[in-house]
Amino acid sequence: MEAHKSLNGLENQMERAVLEMVNEISLMESQQRYCSCKKFCNDAAALALNNLKPRYATSFLGSLYTLEAIQADQDLQTLIRLEVAKAMEAVAANPRCPEPECPLLPHHLETVELGLAPSND
Repeated sequence: MEAHKSLNGLENQMERAVLEMVNEISLMESQQRYCSCKKFCNDAAALALNNLKPRYATSFLGSLYTLEAIQADQDLQTLIRLEVAKAMEAVAANPRCPEPECPLLPHHLETVELGLAPSND
């Protein structure tokens, strides 16, 4: 029986296109509806990628051609923007951001310092 072959060398160029779109939308956002931390961006990218067709390449040159083709296709760019925007809204509604200064975390809650109650011994 033949062993499974490794998929080394395969790259999904849609990942790069989606991450670029996440960054672009984050930079253009002025109302702080989105966080720019790695966790938020990765969650949004993963959600968007689940709704987009992958575009694989097996070489550096193939990666360049594939990414260039993705960027040149205006219909595909519109679809990527739509899926990324939907994903960012979904992640913003349920953030898992570890940053304490994240604009998505509820800041209206007061920080309460808890102390130990005295013992009745």
